[in-house]
Amino acid sequence: MKKQSFLAFLAVYWVFASLATFTPLFSTPTFAQLEEVIVTARRREESLQNTPISVSAIGASDLRDAGITSLSDLKSIVPNLQVAPTATKSQAIFIRGIGQRASTPELDPGVGQYLNGIFIARQDSQLLDAVDVQSIQVLRGPQGTLFGKNNTGGAMLVTTVKPSFDSWTANSTVTVGSHGRQDIKASVNIPLLENRMGIRLSATVRRLEGYFKNIVDGSRFADEDRQAIAVRFLWDINDDLQLDTFSFWSMQDEKGQANNCQVINAEAAAATFFVPGQPDNYAQRCKQQENLAENREVAINTDASFYRQQSQLHGVKLIWGLGPLDLESITAYSRQYDLGKQEDIDGSDFSLVPNGERLALRALDAAGIDHDQEERYQISQELKFNGRFLDDKLDLTFGAFYSAERIDGFAYPQIIGANGVLGIPPSFLLASTTSISLPSVDLLAAATNTLVLPLLSASVNLSFIENDTRAVFIQGSYDLSRDLQLTLGIRYTEDDKQREVVLYNADFDAFGQREGLIHAQGGIYNPVPRPVFDNINFALPIPFLAPVSTEAERSFDQLSPAFTLNYDWGGDGIDSVSVDSLMTYLTISEGYKSGGLGLRGRRLNEFEPEVVENSEIGFKLEALSSRLRLNGAIYRMDYDQIQVQQAETGPNGPTDVILFLDNAGSAVVQGAELEATLLLNAMQINANLGYTDAYYRDYTVFLADGSSYDRSAEPFAVVPENTRSLAIQYRWETPLGMVIPRLHYSYRSEIFVGLDAKANLYQGATLGAQELYNARLTWLPDDRLRVALYVNNLKDSLFFGGGVALGDNLGTTTKAQVPPRHYGLEVSYSWD
Repeated sequence: MKKQSFLAFLAVYWVFASLATFTPLFSTPTFAQLEEVIVTARRREESLQNTPISVSAIGASDLRDAGITSLSDLKSIVPNLQVAPTATKSQAIFIRGIGQRASTPELDPGVGQYLNGIFIARQDSQLLDAVDVQSIQVLRGPQGTLFGKNNTGGAMLVTTVKPSFDSWTANSTVTVGSHGRQDIKASVNIPLLENRMGIRLSATVRRLEGYFKNIVDGSRFADEDRQAIAVRFLWDINDDLQLDTFSFWSMQDEKGQANNCQVINAEAAAATFFVPGQPDNYAQRCKQQENLAENREVAINTDASFYRQQSQLHGVKLIWGLGPLDLESITAYSRQYDLGKQEDIDGSDFSLVPNGERLALRALDAAGIDHDQEERYQISQELKFNGRFLDDKLDLTFGAFYSAERIDGFAYPQIIGANGVLGIPPSFLLASTTSISLPSVDLLAAATNTLVLPLLSASVNLSFIENDTRAVFIQGSYDLSRDLQLTLGIRYTEDDKQREVVLYNADFDAFGQREGLIHAQGGIYNPVPRPVFDNINFALPIPFLAPVSTEAERSFDQLSPAFTLNYDWGGDGIDSVSVDSLMTYLTISEGYKSGGLGLRGRRLNEFEPEVVENSEIGFKLEALSSRLRLNGAIYRMDYDQIQVQQAETGPNGPTDVILFLDNAGSAVVQGAELEATLLLNAMQINANLGYTDAYYRDYTVFLADGSSYDRSAEPFAVVPENTRSLAIQYRWETPLGMVIPRLHYSYRSEIFVGLDAKANLYQGATLGAQELYNARLTWLPDDRLRVALYVNNLKDSLFFGGGVALGDNLGTTTKAQVPPRHYGLEVSYSWD
């Protein structure tokens, strides 16, 4: 591993050094050197090249040049970062192979996201649109000491533009393009008190009709309908005290995930099921629609697929100079409400697996059951002290953190089929060992093609969750010599988690009496001819039994240490290879993701925290008179107590499959990354490489029949082995102004998307590699106006960005296409 990475470093350095002798064909301005990049990866401002952490820093101008408009776009320019759709529109974020696929409040994210220093608690609210962003920093590897829990993979720090005290300024960007793209983005800076006070207002509206036509009703999927407003107020109260407040509101009202389906096991349980009035079973319907992706089409029940939410975030930061120490206090409040998330996740127009919070509430409403609406709240308080001591040899950071999160009325359904009604072919039960009181196996075999076993599969639960976190931390960096620095840190975290679940289970007897059926067991009824099954009135409300409540609480604590030793080689002895600066570092650190309480049938199941132990060697290099920047790292992480979803058979027979969360294994994740930037007169080249080698050491789960199964040979889900990116742009002065052409290439190797135990046995559980080309042409006639033309997915290639494969359950892979070729025009204007 180390030898390969070192050779890659030498190869990249040699190529870029050779390019330094290239002479451009046009008369162009010369860039003297790369600008210094300031980061806050260690909770204080310092130069990127002096920070012994693997971090990618993308400033506002870089985001604009690359056409980055949301955090999901970052995966194409940041090594070892993966942002991929799974079964829902709540995308999963992974750094160095560690993240979290499931977007549920039961599980905490594995990659933390911070907006102006405020932690975003839930993964399904992480993909914020880039509203007036000053910079985005992607920190790779566990960040458990200074940033705390749920940063086992890394952290993403988003910072908005600070208000200026000097003058009124404003800017706006209008984007129009194919597929109904219509975006407006604007901001205004207002000085309120000379040299003391200012406010900055910004807003964005994003509209997109959608990339994929739905053959069911002609609607478009992969649409966008989002609005966001941000307000930042800055007041220098005096020379020692500063007040910085921030408020953010956002609203999203879109259709759900645009999935296609592919049959990988036509004999799987649900693949053979059918619904009233439909001649095909699920596998047959999916097979008929497998080629829709080639025409950029989907087949989705629109009324069962939407994604809506509103959120707000408010923060107050006080920075107070206290002699040798600076105190920073961040108080924050966040809320999510008007949540309406529902997904038709079977990838077809078959009514098999609609899922989501709104489906659960609809079922309760139809049954006349009064219930709570889901809302989420969080308050947090952090106190952080920074100071330099011992003749400025010691840079010390310490403090405390507290947060209280409450999730009320989180709804989750297990309703499959047409409002819970499915038809089971008798052959499904022939292969199972069951004590269900039905006709003999011989009679079932004879009736396989003429009779149907009706199944009612419906339950709803509402969760009320409280999470409290307390932590103290300290980290100090001491200059052992002029060139050698030692950093030691430690964080102690306590988590208290409480959960109450109210379960609504279907009244099987009441449903049978209504439809003239005899209930046998587990929602299965007596065999009936197919015409009788087709006449079942599935549009009527599901009858529910009286609710049953269960509750539990659990506490966790963790000590997370960190050690870093870095050496600044300066220019001594390296002038002969045109190296301006070189810093190398060694890091040993630990990350912690909290455990929790998941639902397992009618009881709550406790699962333990995840722990990641990281060892890393890296370097930061500038060369060729500060025209080349080359940063890289090699790492190894031991990943223990991995939180995964498992399955077991419930008390009601083979159709009663219980999914639950538990700890099931340990793994090793190792790899390397390399980032390079070269300024070659008027040409700028940005390149990066990422490599991830992840494998399980122990991964054993329980199957639905109660047996155990070894999954240790299974690939890591949603994690590509290789990523790479290359962007070339050229600044060309013309009589009509500056013209900047840019070409960007990105590659991601294949990814495994299996979820259930045996998905790895099916070839369709792996999505192929993808290569994308984007082009952009920018014209700057003066300092105020910017006009850009862009074409993304230049070759109109068909790739799937993510998905879910269920080989033994659904028998299909549902997968989401990347957008087809799309183009547009951006016009930006600034006022002073």
